Amino acid sequence: MKFIESNILKFCCLAIFGTILIASCSKQSSATIPASSTCDPNISFINTVKPILDRDCNNAGCHDDKVITALNIYQTVHDGAAQIRLSISTGKMPKNGTISVADKNAIFCWIDNGAKNN
Repeated sequence: MKFIESNILKFCCLAIFGTILIASCSKQSSATIPASSTCDPNISFINTVKPILDRDCNNAGCHDDKVITALNIYQTVHDGAAQIRLSISTGKMPKNGTISVADKNAIFCWIDNGAKNN
């Protein structure tokens, strides 16, 4: 009987902890993504976004294909667009520096406009 009571207690504790963890994570991630203030629909990957990523992200020890996948190919950036937006907006990235507000907005705008290969 003690074995069953012990397992029920463990299950309840895990369920409560899991619920709290999920609630705190979902609340934080949805509240921290800023919206772009002004968005130029003509922002392009090749002329605007890629140069920003090359300068601020594709560096030794960061996104250099040795530690983490480089963000220098359209398909890679397109497929990771939501995570890139979240990482920049929450300040998690870039790890070793900052991106100007204008550059952040350019990346967000490009993503918000469909992350086109332009």
